[in-house]
Amino acid sequence: MEILELTLENESYPDLLKQITDPPNRLFVWGNPETLQETSLAIVGSRKPSDYGIRVAAYLAHELCHYLPIISGLAYGIDTVALTEAASAGRAIAVIGSGLDRENFYPACNWQLAQRIVEAGGAVISEYPVGTPPLKHHFPARNRVIAGLARGVIVIEAAEQSGALITADLALQFNREVFAVAGSIFIPQAVGTNNLIKDGAQMVTKTEDVLNNLGIAPLSNQVSLTLDLLPEEQTIINILSTQSEGLSINELTNLIQLDTAKVSSTLTMMEIKGMVKQAGIGKFTCLIN
Repeated sequence: MEILELTLENESYPDLLKQITDPPNRLFVWGNPETLQETSLAIVGSRKPSDYGIRVAAYLAHELCHYLPIISGLAYGIDTVALTEAASAGRAIAVIGSGLDRENFYPACNWQLAQRIVEAGGAVISEYPVGTPPLKHHFPARNRVIAGLARGVIVIEAAEQSGALITADLALQFNREVFAVAGSIFIPQAVGTNNLIKDGAQMVTKTEDVLNNLGIAPLSNQVSLTLDLLPEEQTIINILSTQSEGLSINELTNLIQLDTAKVSSTLTMMEIKGMVKQAGIGKFTCLIN
């Protein structure tokens, strides 16, 4: 793997990041450095999101990555869902809190996602050189890079004290836009996001809320969605096509070798593509053969 080192004096160093109070002296870039110069949007949130949070993150990332790159921290949960969707369009930027080498990469389980981001034309970046382990104090520092690179930050599910809220606070300090998705009053993951909205963050109910705020015109011709099935989509179709009354996310998870978060985000995208629909509370049925 080839890693590019950018210093503050380098022309390829992101202009927006230079504007914050304490930009990294060096950035290590695995992938396409040109992506870092584009107007971009951060999506962050809980490491333990609800099914609703997963679906929202997948939907917003899928729709918004057609307009601008999506930045996140490659952590479990919302970060992973958002970057997975953005990577499919080659518009993903992951910021990590360790060196970019395989031995120290964190979280290790997202190494393949990182490779996919790079191969699709995105970038994985860090301010820490190869060989640096993931230390605790690296992650608040990583959050400032996420906020500094982005024009705005969308928070999807964040507990009362969480890294996602730190990113939102930093975004405000850097004069960036802060958006939040309202969540259920019955789950702790939504306390922080609901408080952000109370404090003045713009509530997001549709992609136009973000695009209009950033001055981006919606595409006149909607991006066409094909029915070229991914392996996990084909597996779900094969199962649902034999079930007249549909199956829940938990039932599907028990039948196939994927975790709940992956099944939930896959179903969200399949619903957008018109492959499946919800039939009753929490049940999905197949719309194609």
